[in-house]
Amino acid sequence: DVEVTSNRPDCLGVIGIAREVAAIVGGNVHFPETNYVPADAGISQTIAVTVDEPILCPRYTARVIRQITIAPSPEWMQKRLRCIGLRPVNNIVDITNYVMMETGQPLHAFDLDKITEQKIVVRKARSGEEIVALNGARRALFHNMLVIADGKKPVAIAGVMGGKETEVSETTRNILLECAQFEPRQVRRTSRELGIVSDSSYRFERGTDYECLDRASQRAARLIKNCSGGEIASDALDIKSGRHETKKITLRVKRLHTVLGTEIKRDLAIDILNKLSFTILNDNEDFIAVEVPGFRSDVYREIDLIEEIARIYGYNKIPVKTSISVRGNTKSKYEVVEDSVRQFFIGLGFYEVKTFSIVDTAPLQSVNLWSDRVGVEIANPLRLEESRLRTSLLPSLIGVKGHNLNHGTEHVRIFEIAKVYLAGDKLPQEKNCLSLLADADFLTIKGVFESLTRHLGIVLSCEWLPFIEPRLFRNERAARIQMGSAPVGYLGEASQELGFKAVSCLVEIDLDLLGEKANFARKYQDLPQYPAVFRDLALLVNEEVTWSSLERCIMNTRVDFLKELKFFDVYRGKQIPAGKKSVAFSLCFQAKDRTLTGEEVDHAQQIIVAALSGTVGAELRKA
Repeated sequence: DVEVTSNRPDCLGVIGIAREVAAIVGGNVHFPETNYVPADAGISQTIAVTVDEPILCPRYTARVIRQITIAPSPEWMQKRLRCIGLRPVNNIVDITNYVMMETGQPLHAFDLDKITEQKIVVRKARSGEEIVALNGARRALFHNMLVIADGKKPVAIAGVMGGKETEVSETTRNILLECAQFEPRQVRRTSRELGIVSDSSYRFERGTDYECLDRASQRAARLIKNCSGGEIASDALDIKSGRHETKKITLRVKRLHTVLGTEIKRDLAIDILNKLSFTILNDNEDFIAVEVPGFRSDVYREIDLIEEIARIYGYNKIPVKTSISVRGNTKSKYEVVEDSVRQFFIGLGFYEVKTFSIVDTAPLQSVNLWSDRVGVEIANPLRLEESRLRTSLLPSLIGVKGHNLNHGTEHVRIFEIAKVYLAGDKLPQEKNCLSLLADADFLTIKGVFESLTRHLGIVLSCEWLPFIEPRLFRNERAARIQMGSAPVGYLGEASQELGFKAVSCLVEIDLDLLGEKANFARKYQDLPQYPAVFRDLALLVNEEVTWSSLERCIMNTRVDFLKELKFFDVYRGKQIPAGKKSVAFSLCFQAKDRTLTGEEVDHAQQIIVAALSGTVGAELRKA
């Protein structure tokens, strides 16, 4: 009982198994006799064969045997067929089955007298045609199916099963013996569509040997003559489409040693290949050029030859080497950053979500914060709702929040780390992003982002620039975060059009950029020995002046002992002139080597106010 993998159809016959056994244990394969004494009459006087589909039928052979006697097959043959699970029928059918199991090549015998117009055509089925197969199943045929037809109708389904109308019966006296090769994918598709599986289709689906056809046909003809009498036509029809080329492969001896990790002598490698029926073509010390036998359709690369040599040589003979270095599972910097970010937000009470990368073409899903181009379209989407790769994670998070609100969850704090996909000049680009959605206002989430940058050891200051995207954010409550010359992300309160009752904030961050800037090296400083001095200021500025510009102006004053700057309020009211706003912030002054005097702090404050007045026209608010 042998289990044969799909890439070794040559082992679906006894001869193929014998080749393998002979190669492993030594010895020669004795092939069965195929010679016979033919009659004087030729086949061309009896039948005409035409192949209309040479690609689907590369080779078709036919033999005519006349004046046969239908009877039970010999007892020895019946016994062997029963041993492999086949039911004996009669001598002709049993012989075709026997030779198939012997060689791995399916054959079929037609009742020659039932073939209309004494003509065989290998063609595609025509509209409306149907056939009753040997198993009694009636099947309608489709135009993509290959059939064997006579002058009027299909008489067999090519590679699958013969037809009932031309089967060999007790009254048969003359037969046409078919032995052919059919394209495997064609046979597989036809067998599945018709729901008919046979021993023949099982072999044709995996591929048969182009060079074996004539030998198998001769073997069957010899057995038929011996078991049923009859006269075999003096010649056979053998129709070949195009030129059949054998595969030639060159094996580098050095490569053989490198792959197997042991030195197998060249002469031993050649001997193993000869045992497996490969033909050696050269006599070079460094290379072994071989011709692959037709029945080995699975061998077409150098590594395939190395595998053949190794399995016959014996894997257990190859010495085990422990010199392979095993490297620990080290994470890349980005992976470390991603893990750190994930733990940071989990610690803040956020829940991580995972959403699909494939989205629909709805306006919200078309939001692209990182590029002006449209999203990457999928060539053959299964559904219209899944036809584009997402350009932002935020629409997916909005959908997750909507789902939770519909199921009674009022307060949502979620985040996702995933890729977005942006159209490029030649190939699409991938960007790793971090997105947040939380029930909180702008300033609260701004503080969360600043805490994240400190957590990652990023010391570069960020600039907060006004940003408008009405599909996502409320006007005047959104910003683009700049870190140097590159945008690092977007933060803003959710647009009222999204329908959230509570104030929610949306964030999308370029995690690749954060990963580049992250620095986990920690430096420790002594605790300050001298007290800090705090001053709160409120300035009147024009409505269009941003906090980022105020912050930048203050930091450019280079006050040595200005330790910290915090924004805490913006106010618009009756006391504030039209077109103006009041911006309040806190200054922290602290020196490392002394206690600051009131005069020093006042002077520093004057420098800052003067700089703001000259740069952005700020005025110190008095009331």
